[in-house]
Amino acid sequence: MGRSSQRFPVIVLGGGISGLTAARILEQQEQDYLLLERCPTVGGLTRTVEVGEFCFDYTGHFLHLCRYPTPEDIPYASLKNEDWAQISRRSCCLVGGKLVPAPIQYNLAELPPALFSECVNSYEARPSLSEGENATFRDYMVSGFGQALADLFLIPQNEKTMAISLDRLSKRAVRRFFPAPDEKLVRMGMVGAAESSPVSYNSTFWYPKVGGIGRLVQGLRSGIRTCSVNQDVVSVDLRDKTIRTRNQEIFRWDMMFSSIPLKSLCEMTNDTELMRTSADLSHSSTISFNIGLRGPLRPEFENLHWLYVPDRTIPFYRVGFYSNIGTGMSTPGHNGLYVEVGLLPEEADRTNLIRDLQPKVMKSLEQLGWVDSRDVVCVVIHVMRHAYIHHTPHRDRALNTILARLREASIFPMGRYGLWDYISMEDSMESARTAVMELPR
Repeated sequence: MGRSSQRFPVIVLGGGISGLTAARILEQQEQDYLLLERCPTVGGLTRTVEVGEFCFDYTGHFLHLCRYPTPEDIPYASLKNEDWAQISRRSCCLVGGKLVPAPIQYNLAELPPALFSECVNSYEARPSLSEGENATFRDYMVSGFGQALADLFLIPQNEKTMAISLDRLSKRAVRRFFPAPDEKLVRMGMVGAAESSPVSYNSTFWYPKVGGIGRLVQGLRSGIRTCSVNQDVVSVDLRDKTIRTRNQEIFRWDMMFSSIPLKSLCEMTNDTELMRTSADLSHSSTISFNIGLRGPLRPEFENLHWLYVPDRTIPFYRVGFYSNIGTGMSTPGHNGLYVEVGLLPEEADRTNLIRDLQPKVMKSLEQLGWVDSRDVVCVVIHVMRHAYIHHTPHRDRALNTILARLREASIFPMGRYGLWDYISMEDSMESARTAVMELPR
């Protein structure tokens, strides 16, 4: 559907999992609303594409649950537990030419002897973390685990992932997604007694038995009637409460729930304060190379879900193995994997991904002995321009100002990028539920 100059009491901007959740609730409430999505299909980054013998997600997206016991319990998702498997995470870190179980800080005994001694000595001499507001993510790493382990893995791994110096990130960037220092576990790991996967937010996750993570989108999409795709919003007028799309359609709102990236939303407005303040928001991009292989994976990757690659001479920061995560991701005799490269968005924009970056990725995989190019059936590139938001001190100061200004125009952000935060898929859906359910009617 496409209606020029139409007014809707509620507009949902963005058809990812948070936008779909908001639409499902509005549908249940019998509200008059319209969901606008920029792409030809809904789902955002939680989509799965089928290419020949393979299913590829946009990259590794796993359903971590802490509020609800099973997928079937997630409100408005219309999921069935029989379609999902609960999986215990198996991940490793490539350090010193060896695959060390993750989290590496709780498995130090697995390091090569020289690196082990260096990390233990450094841990004993670790500095205290400053209580001041100026403490950085780097300070947190060094004070928690020692300079040697920070330099060996924690700093390069995170800087490759987020494409930014950890000196620029606030210590508030550390929450449940990075294991807090646990001295008992560290010391157990020094003698080889620690569990390879101590309890953390991603110790277990849920994944579809057949196909990819797009099954979550299928569940959320069911029952949504008023959805318009291919609606690329180019301007948002806060005073007149109007949205203009690239194809010159105009939509008016009384209330809007937005899951599109907060920085992009601010840049679309005619509001000087929002445009100026949002300049303090930054983020990384992730380029995911989805690779379909003929034949088995290397023996060392048997049952491994993903591995971290901190070496700065290697272009990618993580490799994941679709076929070990979900058995229904490829036909028998084939295997799929994803390889992630972190870049700043402006660097991603000026890089020729096929001509320049893909050959570097494939060369590194071959040099490591992980992939033989003769076994490659296909390569599918997915670009996530917004990947990891940067928890900088500037972000912390800007966010309250931006959200307050948007509320004045009856715009309520939600989801990982709408709220400009690092949250899980479950959190994104829950943020939509909270935004819609808690507003007075």
